[in-house]
Amino acid sequence: MATIKQVAELADVSTATVSYVLNGTGSVTASTRQRVLDAVAQLNYQPSHAARSMRGRSHTLGLMLPVQPGRLSDPALAEMLAGLTDAAAARGYYVLLTHLGEHDDVELCLQLIRTGRVDGLVLLDMQLDDARASALCAAKLPHVCIGPPPASCASPFVMVDGRAGAYSAMQHLLSFKHRRIGLIQLPSELAESEPRYLGYADALAAAGLALDPGLIVEAGRSEEDGYQAVGELLNIPQPPTAILACSDELAFGAMHALNDAGLVVGRDVSIVGFDDLPLATHTNPTLTALRQPRRAVGEYGAALLADLIEQRTRAAQSATLQSRLIVRRSTGPALG
Repeated sequence: MATIKQVAELADVSTATVSYVLNGTGSVTASTRQRVLDAVAQLNYQPSHAARSMRGRSHTLGLMLPVQPGRLSDPALAEMLAGLTDAAAARGYYVLLTHLGEHDDVELCLQLIRTGRVDGLVLLDMQLDDARASALCAAKLPHVCIGPPPASCASPFVMVDGRAGAYSAMQHLLSFKHRRIGLIQLPSELAESEPRYLGYADALAAAGLALDPGLIVEAGRSEEDGYQAVGELLNIPQPPTAILACSDELAFGAMHALNDAGLVVGRDVSIVGFDDLPLATHTNPTLTALRQPRRAVGEYGAALLADLIEQRTRAAQSATLQSRLIVRRSTGPALG
């Protein structure tokens, strides 16, 4: 086991400076702080439990943001963050935002908690086999997944029921007599992708309709991805009369593509989105979408993580919340 003295020698600082960095106290320059954290990681230094108890908790929740263009300007993320930070503050916690950059995501997760910078972590953009959650589970460190956790570990989570949401959107389209319904899917590595596909497939089966793989396009996450996906769907022999897009961003791109193709959204082709972002009420036509309880997800996530950190006997349990279909003018009866 490495000692604090060894960390200090490797970072070329005093043991007091190492303590300042690990405790989040004192005045330390950014470059010095980074040298200490690098030394901690290199030596795999872990403060003793006794030292931790003397130091106490940091009263800070960590939130990891994947590096993605425009991520912080995403209104869906902003609403979830508002719920998270308000609920954290009500429990006496700060929220530290950090992004991966060039760091190894698993090592950064472990380092943030083990060095005492945060008491627990909130994980976003869950992957099917999420290495971050698996590592935190194995190390028995407090964390909460925003989205479906990996099947390989019992990570606590709060998520929205994507399968039920997709099913209700499909029921809406089927009620308008649409029988060829396209699906613009999220990237398959995202944990939220499969439940939405399953809801789509469930609804087709319940209606006695065969699943046509030609009507399913796996896309990225941007408007441009939605635009390109519609190009593929319009080029098949029997294009869809309706489309379920697995995010509003994909739906917005799909609407642009249909307009450019000379088709009228809501008349020629119906579209349902999967977020109900503020922009959904300002598109032409306005977008029918599944409203996600994003603020509630953030609030519940903060409460769940705080309870885990404080080891409350009546701790909050993992939760699956429900979306609600908001019907607007982008959906209508199938022609003919």
